[in-house]
Amino acid sequence: MEPVTGAEANSPAVSVLVATFNAARLLRLSLASVLRQDMADFEVLVTGDGCTDDSEQVVSSFGDPRLRFENRSTNSGSQAAPHNDGFARARGAWVAYLGHDDLWFPSHLSSLLAFAKESDADAVHSLCAFLGPRSVDAIGAPKPGVPYTRHFVPPSSLMHRRSLFDEIGPWGDPDRLPIPVDLEFLSRAARRGARIGFLPRLTVLKWPSPWWRSYSGSWDLPQHAAFAALERDSRALEVATLESLALAGAEARRGGDDPPGVIVRDAARALLRTAVETWGRERWPLRPFFVRRIRRQRRAIRAKRGLPPA
Repeated sequence: MEPVTGAEANSPAVSVLVATFNAARLLRLSLASVLRQDMADFEVLVTGDGCTDDSEQVVSSFGDPRLRFENRSTNSGSQAAPHNDGFARARGAWVAYLGHDDLWFPSHLSSLLAFAKESDADAVHSLCAFLGPRSVDAIGAPKPGVPYTRHFVPPSSLMHRRSLFDEIGPWGDPDRLPIPVDLEFLSRAARRGARIGFLPRLTVLKWPSPWWRSYSGSWDLPQHAAFAALERDSRALEVATLESLALAGAEARRGGDDPPGVIVRDAARALLRTAVETWGRERWPLRPFFVRRIRRQRRAIRAKRGLPPA
């Protein structure tokens, strides 16, 4: 093997892409969780989606040359355009994503990178906890029989080869897709034959912004307490989160049998979903319907987050 020289020799192992919009108080915590990683060979490319707050000052306040900020001139209303802009600046052999309101455990990057190399995967993801005001859940590997073309992986838990972006193309235009942009990106990779692996370890805490109305102006958001716990004892926070997930699973299983009407309804919905996915949402006549549906969902989610109409 020839020695690596020139620009490649100075490239980081991982480029972390962070898309953000006017969420400086949470962005500070997310970036702090990156800087607490147990590996240091990374760069963090923060792309503002037309930010008008002090996000740039938050990034520069860390005084770390690995963190860089660029701001788009207009707001696109989606993570897709900022991720594409960030990728254009990325130098790492691997790309990871972090939501501006999510937190990583210290081993996130190192464990995913080691797993990716051991498994010879093109993309890998870890267990991600979804934390709501009254519920907890997690997203890991697909259910048996469900391919990655139909399985949602939160971007904050995803890492992939940089070359994958070159092979499958950039993140899609959310206004023209029949499925959400994050699901479509990995689905497209799976359809192209990408090897995708799941690391069964909790490394990400995610607070879906529609559940918390993150843009409502409230400062009493759970990320602050969670980051304090992360600083005190990250292992204890990991164990406590896993215990909450286990208890939630046990409660769900203890709920008892569903009445016949619910069973029939769920079976009908499952049959309809199977028919739709078999035909394909991107084929006519389904595509126009689902494109409009996704647009409506994006408008509804924007309102739930506490943002004005686009």
